[in-house]
Amino acid sequence: MGKQINTKEFRTKIAKLAEQNPAQVYSLLSGRVLGEAPFHEFPWLAKELARWVTQPISYRLSLLSTFTLEPIRDVLHATALAQGFDLKLYFGGFQQLEQEVMTPESGLARYKPQAIVFAWSLQDMSPTLWQCPLELTDTELQTEIEDVNNRIKALVEACKINLPKAQLLLHTFVSPIYPALGIIDFEHLNGLRQAVDKLNAGLRKVVRESHGVHLVDCEDLARQVGSEWFDCRRWYTAHAQLGPKGLMVLGREYVKYVRALAGKTKKVLVVDLDSTLWGGILGEDGINGIALGPNYPGNAFMAFQHEIKQLSRRGVVLAINSKNNKSEVREVFAKHDHMILKWEDFAATRVNWENKVTNIRGLANELFLGLDSFVFIDDNPYEVEMVQQALPEVTVIQVPREPSELPGLLSRLGFFDSVIYSEEDRKRNDFYLSQVQRTQLKRSHLNLEDFYRTLSMRLTVYNVGQAEIARVAQLTQRTNQFNMTTRRYTESDIKQFCEDGESLVCAYRLEDRFGDNGIISVVIIKKGEESWYLDTFLMSCRVIGRTVETAILSLVAQEASKANAVLMVADFLPTKKNIPAKDVYPQHGFKKVEEDSEHIRYEAKLRDLDFCTPEWFEVVCVTANNT
Repeated sequence: MGKQINTKEFRTKIAKLAEQNPAQVYSLLSGRVLGEAPFHEFPWLAKELARWVTQPISYRLSLLSTFTLEPIRDVLHATALAQGFDLKLYFGGFQQLEQEVMTPESGLARYKPQAIVFAWSLQDMSPTLWQCPLELTDTELQTEIEDVNNRIKALVEACKINLPKAQLLLHTFVSPIYPALGIIDFEHLNGLRQAVDKLNAGLRKVVRESHGVHLVDCEDLARQVGSEWFDCRRWYTAHAQLGPKGLMVLGREYVKYVRALAGKTKKVLVVDLDSTLWGGILGEDGINGIALGPNYPGNAFMAFQHEIKQLSRRGVVLAINSKNNKSEVREVFAKHDHMILKWEDFAATRVNWENKVTNIRGLANELFLGLDSFVFIDDNPYEVEMVQQALPEVTVIQVPREPSELPGLLSRLGFFDSVIYSEEDRKRNDFYLSQVQRTQLKRSHLNLEDFYRTLSMRLTVYNVGQAEIARVAQLTQRTNQFNMTTRRYTESDIKQFCEDGESLVCAYRLEDRFGDNGIISVVIIKKGEESWYLDTFLMSCRVIGRTVETAILSLVAQEASKANAVLMVADFLPTKKNIPAKDVYPQHGFKKVEEDSEHIRYEAKLRDLDFCTPEWFEVVCVTANNT
C-alpha cells in the first residue's frame, strides 16, 4: 500500500487540504478511518469528521456489557461518521443487563434505542466454566451451559416486551487462548472449547426462533485479531476485555450492522477491469499476457473474482466501467480459461472510452438505482479522485497496490452486508438482466399497451405470512424511489402488523415472459370501520413504468369495498429520492386534503374511483404462508 503516513504528517496534510480543497477533506478522513488509522488517532478523527460530514443519519445504539466497553466510544463515532452515520450511544450500567432490560423505567427504556448490543464474556456469564471446567461432572457442565442459555433467553424475551422496536445484537462467546486442557482441549468432550461451541449453538437457536435478533460473531473476530483480542493488562486492571486492535475491529463490525439495520446496504458494485479483475493492461498485454491464473499475482485476481461472484449470489448487482475496446474485453470473458466471472454475471456494462463519471451516471439510469447505492472500485488514482469529486454519493475504493491485499477487501469493508438474505437476493442480478431485455423489447413497440400485452405479466398477491416477513421488511428498509412514506420497518414490526388484527400487510410478486421478478411491492394498511389508511405503499424501481401501481391500487380498493369501507386515506412524505412516486395518488383520483412542508395527505371516496386493474395483468391471490 506504500509508505504509511504517521499521525503528524496526516494532520498536516488535512490542515493544508482544508485550505486548498475542502471538498476532499471528508473523503481523506474517511479513508484514514477505514484504512490504516492507529487507535490513538480516533478521538481526533471523530471530532474532525463531525466537522466535515454533511447530513449524517442519526442512529441510537445502546451497549450493554458485562465488561468495560466505554473505550470503544471514539472508534465507534469515527467509524460511523466515516460512513455517514451520527451514532447516539448509550452505555448501560456495568454488569446491569437485567436491570436495564427488565425495568420499564430504566435509562435504556427512556433512551428508546434502535438497536441494543449485548456484549458478554464467558468469564462473567459463567466464572465456573471459565475457571474450573475440569472439576465439573458431565451433568454439572450441561447444567451450567443451560443456565447461561436460559439467562440469555430471558434477556431477549424481556427486550421483546419492554423494547419491542429495538433490534438485538448478541455477542458470541470466545474460547480462551490458554484453555484448561491445554493442547487437547479442542478434542475433549469436557474441554472449554466444546462448552463454548454449545453456548454459541444456543445463541444460534435464539436467533432462529426470534425476529430482530442477530449475532455478532466475536469468535470469528477474535480469530482475525489473534492474541491482541484479549488484553490481559486491561482485563486485570479495569475489567476491560479488549485491546486497541480488538476495539477497532469490533467497532467496525458494529457499524456494519448499523448500516444494514438502517437500510443503507449498498446495492451495486461497479468494477474496473485492468489491474482490478485481472493484472496488467489488456490493450497492451493482450489476452495471453494479463495476470490471471494459478500463480501469483494471477491467483490473487482469481480469488477477488470469486469474492465478487459470491457477492452476486448474495444479491449485489454487478456492473462494469472500463476504458477498453469492448470486442477485446468480450474475448477475455469468452475465452480466458481462468475467468471466474462471466459476461452474463453483469447486469449492465460500460466498456468504452468515455469518462467514468458519465458512465456511472448512465449505469444508474439504466438500473433505476440511486448513486448512493453504488460502490466503484478502480486501480487508477486519477479515476478514483475524479469520481469522488464529481459523484460524492458513490462510495469509491482504490485497488491496493499489492495484489495479495485485494481478495477479501470488499468483505472486510462490509458495504454490502445485510441482516436479511432472501430468495430475491439470490436472483437479483438475473432480475436486472431481464430488465435489459424488457427495455430492448419496449423500444421495438411504438404502442405501450401492445408492449404491456407482450410481457404476459402475472401479479400474485400475498396476505403476508411467516415466509414473506423477511423480504417485506427488507423492502421497507431498502426501497427509496417509489416509496410513498419511506417508513423503515424491522421483521418484528412486520410480524406485529400481521398479528395485531388491525392491519393488512400485502406483498406482490410479478412474473413475465422474461422471468420472475420476485416480490416487488408492499402495501401496509391500517383498517378502520369506514376508512382504510395506506401506511406504506412501495414498489421496486425495477417495475416502474409498467402500470403495476394501478393494478395494486385497484386491488386494494376492491378489498376495501368488500370490507364496507367508504374512504381510502394516504400520505406522501417527500424525500430527495421518492420524486418518481409523488404524483401517483392524484393520477389515480385521490384528492389533496392537507399539506405542509413534511407531508401531503390524500383521500379518495371508493365510489368515485374509476380505474381498474389493467387487462394485461393476470392476477393470482394466495393466502398467508406461515410455514
